[in-house]
Amino acid sequence: MDAPRHFNPDPDAPGISEVPLEQFYTEAVCLDLSHIPPKTDITVSDLGRACEAAGVEIQAGDTVFLYTGHHDRTFGTPAYLTDFPGLTRESAEWLGRKGIASFGVEAVSPGRPGKNNFEVHRVCAEMGFTHMESLMNLKELVGKGRFRFIGFPLKIRGGSGSPIRAVAVLEG
Repeated sequence: MDAPRHFNPDPDAPGISEVPLEQFYTEAVCLDLSHIPPKTDITVSDLGRACEAAGVEIQAGDTVFLYTGHHDRTFGTPAYLTDFPGLTRESAEWLGRKGIASFGVEAVSPGRPGKNNFEVHRVCAEMGFTHMESLMNLKELVGKGRFRFIGFPLKIRGGSGSPIRAVAVLEG
């Protein structure tokens, strides 16, 4: 989990120990974007269609998981570090306008390497939400509708991020 300090140049941006715990205990949805090819952009249209297909509406305060199949395809290979689809500035802003708490991806970065990744991090800083990277088992959440997400970070004073134990609590 990245803390605002990781992507916000303001020296007073909060470290991981200063982010309210409520941000790590939220309602959540998982969108199936596994049809998006590696090394391509995830567009606003892709996100909208994935919401429709899942029959979910992103609500303020949600955590949104983006299942791309990247971990399944590439984990343990050099492609894991580079060959993933990623958000763009526009698609990250679309999520931000929904008022999300955070989003999570399977890749090592939320945007494709280079300019996109930098811009997605900037959107997080500008709009006040954060993200998780290198998640796995998101396929298990596809089609489950809304669920509870728990992912508390370690209390690292001044830390720009932290490992978490990501847990989805499904009803029934």
